[in-house]
Amino acid sequence: MECVFGIDIGGTNIKIGKFYGDELAESRRIKTDKSDVGANILGDVARVVREMRGGDEIAGIGIGVPGPVVGGVVLGAQNLGWKEFNVEEELGKFFPGVVIRVLNDANAAAVGEWAYGGGAGFSSFILMTLGTGIGGGLIVDNELVEGASGSTGEIGHIRVGYHNERLCTCGLYDCIEQYASATGVVITANRLRVGRETILNEIEVTSKNIFDHAKLGDEVCLEVVNHMVEKLASALAAITNTVNPEVIVLGGGVSKAGKFLLDRVEKRFRELAFFSVRNTKFALAEMGNAAGMYGCAYEARKKICKLKDSALN
Repeated sequence: MECVFGIDIGGTNIKIGKFYGDELAESRRIKTDKSDVGANILGDVARVVREMRGGDEIAGIGIGVPGPVVGGVVLGAQNLGWKEFNVEEELGKFFPGVVIRVLNDANAAAVGEWAYGGGAGFSSFILMTLGTGIGGGLIVDNELVEGASGSTGEIGHIRVGYHNERLCTCGLYDCIEQYASATGVVITANRLRVGRETILNEIEVTSKNIFDHAKLGDEVCLEVVNHMVEKLASALAAITNTVNPEVIVLGGGVSKAGKFLLDRVEKRFRELAFFSVRNTKFALAEMGNAAGMYGCAYEARKKICKLKDSALN
């Protein structure tokens, strides 16, 4: 049989899925070996793919990497130790003749959510992933928008403050990532809890604990959530005013706060957005950690179809 692989490379783990059409037949997870500036990563991936292929023919491989990608070349993936690196060419050495599609990992997750999850049925949508950092992706007219330098999904670096309060890992100040990610929420909580009566002075300050106790009515936790919602809704209003999607999908670990978070973001968004985009729908991501694998496999199949069509014409 003919199969396609979807591979999601993260800074800690690599998720590898074997697909027959849209169906995930098997998946594995391996540790990301970042030694020797990531020199072993693609070799590890190739080894596992060969183990999983069995007697099947590999038609294509889609691979998501944590960095901007242009034409199969990642311009830099600091989490892996990679500088500019031609992933398509190097992976192709392990699999001659196999169609390979390389894309940013957040964009891959966006495709996965659009094709199979919270964005299914819409022709245009935004995915914003709220995790340790913030990433995302944009679909317009049923096509992934990657941008001239592969950076369309870097929505975590929209500026939402103007007083240089929080230095971001990107080198700039006051990016939304520093306020609405799990990391940013903890920073806010640690500042607001000082000298006040709150459960946060008795337990570990984590994003999950903050939201759990905000739901129970802890005043400081609620203030932290409101602060985060204000920044997040401001960024989403700016994006939506620009690209006018049908739906905004929130994913990542912080989104597990569910409707408690979603309803608050949606309400504040409607107060901040331009009048003609205020009815933009909101939804929660549905694919979880599998979104990247599904999105990579989808994009690999799409590239195969385009190559076949081009050959016929």
